Amino acid sequence: MSPAISLPAKPRQRGVQPCQRRGLVYFICGNPGLVNYYVVFLDCLRGMLDAADEGPGGTAYDIYGRDLLGFGDDDHEPFGESNEPWDLDGQIDGVYRDVAARAEAQGDDGEKGARPYDFVILMGHSVGAYISVEIFHRHMKDASRAPHLHLRHGFLLFPTLTHIANSPSGRRLSVLRSIPRVEDNAHRMARFILGCIPFACALWIITNIMGFTPQTADVTARWLKSRDGVWQAIHLGLSELRTICEEKWEEELWEATAEDGEPRGGPDAARQQKQTPKFFIFYGKHDHWVANHLRDAFIARRSERGHTRIQIDEGDIPHAFCVKEHTSWAIAKKVHEWVREIEGGE
Repeated sequence: MSPAISLPAKPRQRGVQPCQRRGLVYFICGNPGLVNYYVVFLDCLRGMLDAADEGPGGTAYDIYGRDLLGFGDDDHEPFGESNEPWDLDGQIDGVYRDVAARAEAQGDDGEKGARPYDFVILMGHSVGAYISVEIFHRHMKDASRAPHLHLRHGFLLFPTLTHIANSPSGRRLSVLRSIPRVEDNAHRMARFILGCIPFACALWIITNIMGFTPQTADVTARWLKSRDGVWQAIHLGLSELRTICEEKWEEELWEATAEDGEPRGGPDAARQQKQTPKFFIFYGKHDHWVANHLRDAFIARRSERGHTRIQIDEGDIPHAFCVKEHTSWAIAKKVHEWVREIEGGE
């Protein structure tokens, strides 16, 4: 399986005015950091964006996403005592570098000398949402490592932004961590248990008992049987528990976005653009990786100024929305609505 997904905007038809701007929607995975979990979701979003791109001018959006570091056995030397998996800070730094590189050169192949993207939207799921916000924070504090990079919006899906250890799943993991030597040996125990389960058996369980689609079941089974993928996921998860605690970002980060270029559509459009949120957030109703009372406190702080668009799911879309086709479509539709709002299509 490819460690990256690149879905460029479809070319404009002959005779249609070319796009005024080109934006990059850069997708950041959750944990496990395998972008192939999101094939249906990203394909649905690509189709929705292309279907809406019929008028003159406007913005063309390319979509790109890749595995987090360490989840593909081919992207690193085997893990060991002298070569540990990436922690959360290492993942943030790696994604930041890749975003900056992708933003510098447009095109499916990132051809050298191409004009940089006009702006980038970071879209993250779960811990990928935390990575997105932290990249915004680091770039706001010091843009010298990527002066060409214009981070315009963040789309945060089922985000784990604060106090992950207080979530239902986080509390269960904290109990396991309190058992002596479990944290240091969790990857060894996992490797032993998974080594006893044949690939075909794992695939059958994931498909028929857990209800994954055949495609996402195959992704999961290959990850579980990989050399280092499970170790990377455990290492990153433990780092998340230690790192994602109190909110550390200044209020300035969440303020309404400052649009670039001349406003489109006159004074009314200018006022609308200035009020466009920088961050759009979608929470699950009962997300096992988010403590509801802490989520509600976070929303209350953001709502005071009205600079962030936040929605809590009214249905039962799970945290792992990407393993089912219908929930992948539903979240793609929500993201497409955000893009329409940015473009002034609402």
